[in-house]
Parts: sequence; C-alpha cells; structure tokens
Amino acid sequence: MVSEGSGGMKGIRSGVERVHERPLSRMGRRRFVKTLVAAGFSVASASHLSASHFEAVGEDEVPIVYAYAREDPDDPASIAPRVRSVAAEWYNDLQAALSSYETLDPGAIDGLIDVSVVPGDGNDRTKISVDVAHEGVVSTVDDLLEDTPVEGSVIEATAEAEHEDLEPARQFDIDSGLEVPGGVACGDSEGLATLAPAVYDPETRTRYFATADHLYAGSESTELALVSADGRVPIGQVARHYPREDLALIEPTDEFRPAHALDGDESRLVAGQFTRMGLADLKARSAEIHKISAMSGHTTGTIQAIDGITCIYGDPCKRGQLKWGTQSDFTDGDSGSVSYAPDPENPEQVLVCGLNNARTWWPGEDYIWGTAAYVFEEEYGYTF
Repeated sequence: MVSEGSGGMKGIRSGVERVHERPLSRMGRRRFVKTLVAAGFSVASASHLSASHFEAVGEDEVPIVYAYAREDPDDPASIAPRVRSVAAEWYNDLQAALSSYETLDPGAIDGLIDVSVVPGDGNDRTKISVDVAHEGVVSTVDDLLEDTPVEGSVIEATAEAEHEDLEPARQFDIDSGLEVPGGVACGDSEGLATLAPAVYDPETRTRYFATADHLYAGSESTELALVSADGRVPIGQVARHYPREDLALIEPTDEFRPAHALDGDESRLVAGQFTRMGLADLKARSAEIHKISAMSGHTTGTIQAIDGITCIYGDPCKRGQLKWGTQSDFTDGDSGSVSYAPDPENPEQVLVCGLNNARTWWPGEDYIWGTAAYVFEEEYGYTF
C-alpha cells in the first residue's frame, strides 16, 4: 500500500481536513467540489458528495459514490447517487494506480493486447494487469507506470473462438405480458443474442430495448425480435449503434415495452448500476456477481479486473471493460446479457455491473468480459 507520507494520501487527508474545517454552508459548493477533485476524487463523485458525507465517516475513511439507483421504481428518471465509506488508504492506492493507468496509450505499445486494473483488497496493492505478445512488453509497461505494480501474461495465439449451435434455454413467454425483461433470447432475422434490461435515456425520456451491437455486424438487418417457442416476434428497430461499447439500442415499434427487470426463476427489479468505484469495491470484497442469459442461464462469479482496454476482439479497441467469472459460464447467444449484484440497500432488487459481450478462448486467461455500466452513464447519460 502507499505510505501515509505519499502525496496522494496527504492530498486525501488535507482535502478531508479542509472539509471538516469549513462546512459546506460556509465554504461554497463550487470550492467544495474543487477541493475534493484536488484531493483525488473524480468530478462525477465530487459533485454528489457533501460535507455531511465526510462528517459521517471515520477518521481513516472517505465516502465514495458506489452506484446510481432509482428512488422510485416507477420513475426511470429518479436516479440518485448511493454513497458508502471505504478505507482512505485503499482509496488512495486505487486512485494512484488509476492516475498512472490513464497516462497509458495501449495503441502506442507494440505487443500490448489487453490491459486492466486489478483493485487491491486492503492487504494487496492495486495492480495493472497486461496481456502481451512477448515478455518484453511487461517491462515496458512497468517502466511507464513507475510506482504501480504490473503483472503480465504472454498470449501466444489468439485464434478465433469456436462457435456453438445451441437452442435458447431461456425464452420469453409471449402470453406473459407486454413488459419484456432482460435475460431472454432475442435476435435479428437469423442471429441470436440475449436481451439486456431496459436502457433509459434521460435526454429524450425514452426506454430502449438493448443488446450486443455485434449481433448486427455484417448484417443489413435493423430488426430486433424476441425468440420464442412460436418463432421470432419483432419488437423494435435499431435506433443507435455503439460499436466501441458493443451496445445497440432498439426503439420499440409494437405493443411490447422494455422493462427495468431481469427474467429468471424470480423476476428481479433492476434499480440502476454500479460506478467504477463501486465495481472496485465489489472486487476488493470478493463479492459474488451474477448473470442471466438466453443460453447458459443463471451463473455466478467474482470480478477479476475493471476499467480494461482490449484490442483482441474486433475494431476499435474496447475501453471500460469489466472482467469477471469464467469462460465456461458464457457461450454464443449470451452476448447482450448483463452482470449484476444485489442492491446493498434493498437486496430484493439488483444493480447492473456491466454488459457481457465475449469470453476468453485462448490459453492462460479465463473470464467473461464486456463494457461496464458506468461507461454508458459517463459517456451518454444512459442508465439501466
């Protein structure tokens, strides 16, 4: 861990001390936020924190915004920040690693295939994990990141994954209603994917169906259909493609509507999503996360790394990737499903971790990956 004498820890503590010395009511909101940003907090987190959050935590703790969740399940726009406290030393170590990591340009390092952040657990420091074409690249990254530990794996071959021809295990019952949850089989005219829970755009106040954008790669189809026992039932047309994040948003065209829910033995209400810091906290605590998908159904696992950049699958390189679980829990047709964890404040509902898009197929690595949910909120304002 980084010592108390480091600039990062001094920045956090001096920022917290200033907050305690000058309450928000006297300090002014703008200056308060600038103080937190200078102390190492992201702008997004700082804008949702107040002096009362710092007054409520211990001397060696700091508050983080770990998620955004709806206060009213019937109002998609009622998204509000969720705050919890974490150890200041852990926070400082993670932020130091993230600051170094953000200076890295994977495209400028020949032989760097994949890079991500592995948050520490309070005993071990946060590390940067790299997949490389040859061992020398690890040393190059290590030199560039200076004080942040780097661990590397050499990938000798990246042949395409073998594709399986399977029947969907989870289909939507057309007679069950017009609100369609995530986790069920969907597709275009021929391909197969998994429907995500509804994605909400606050700018247009629209709820969209969503799935993996690579469903439409090389296809002229813009249709999305539910895959049911009675055949394919059209439910919408693609409105927006995001190939970098591998997300397709589909505007409903018939009576069916996207639901903020997940299918399963018991329907799960989706209340929002975890932030980057929230995912780091889940990793640090080895918390179990889940998915429900059309092919492999309900599986569980733990987070391996966050904030990944992968250039191993398609173009462009994909950023903000979440790595979790094992490749055996993911197969063709599961793309578009989401990973999720119970809402800490209401375990009967869940918060989304990320959109699942692929799995490893090469020796030495074993995980599922896809774009983290916070990326959609930070880049476009979208929430699950």
